[in-house]
Amino acid sequence: MNYNSIFLFFFLMTGAGIASANGTDSVNLEMPPSSLEQWYKPVSKRHVWLHTMFALRREMQAIGEYAEQGGWAKMDKWISRLEKDYGKIAEMVPEWEDEIKLRLLPELKMFAEKKDAYRTAKTLKMIQRTCDDCHHSYQPIVTAIYRSPHYGDIKVKNLNGDEQSYEDSMEALSTSVNQILIALDDGYKSKALAARQNLTDQLQNLGGSCRHCHEKERYPHERILGKATKQKLDALESRISEGRVKESQQLTGEIAVSVCARCHNIHRIVNDLRNALVPDR
Repeated sequence: MNYNSIFLFFFLMTGAGIASANGTDSVNLEMPPSSLEQWYKPVSKRHVWLHTMFALRREMQAIGEYAEQGGWAKMDKWISRLEKDYGKIAEMVPEWEDEIKLRLLPELKMFAEKKDAYRTAKTLKMIQRTCDDCHHSYQPIVTAIYRSPHYGDIKVKNLNGDEQSYEDSMEALSTSVNQILIALDDGYKSKALAARQNLTDQLQNLGGSCRHCHEKERYPHERILGKATKQKLDALESRISEGRVKESQQLTGEIAVSVCARCHNIHRIVNDLRNALVPDR
């Protein structure tokens, strides 16, 4: 499935639903409770809800493995942790209080104390099912709303050094790429070189905005705008200067794929879905 197909799929999902092959059925997207927002950035300083989910998964895995292996000595510790974190769900999102089954935790503890591996595993699976049911209903939407990038408050410098919106920055990048290709097609070497320099400067300015989300992480920037991209931009300058039009066109296309398309495939799909689901945020 290519980028356009993936985007169309998510775009269709943002309407009333997805029509089935016979045109009679649809899949509706249920929005999560508004109280969930307080446990995600930027409202929260850290993704509290997400880390609670990670803890729950780790705790259930430990209990399952120890039940299978007969490691009963460590069981009480992990069940106590599970009891605390599973109970947090209703405290953090009261609307989901009826979705969890707190009564299963004393049963889990009882079967573990009896070293009943079968009933311990069966009860754990019932707890896991409550998690799976919630994930099935909400996980994709929660990911789109709370874990996708939002660029509304990010500014990028333009070629004059003035701040501009992310949307305008993307438009400027697209313009420079096409200016290179148009100039190459029409035999204007100097215009192609100037447009290549504009593209290089614009990408450098864009790279500074990566820190807004990735903070001190260097790898995301390096992967898309790092050494390999710089080498391609330098090579493009050489090819244009040498009058190697077809190679220059091909290299421009490679840059568009390795930089623009790669970044879009990571960030744009979920961002577009997020904006369609919550356009006023």
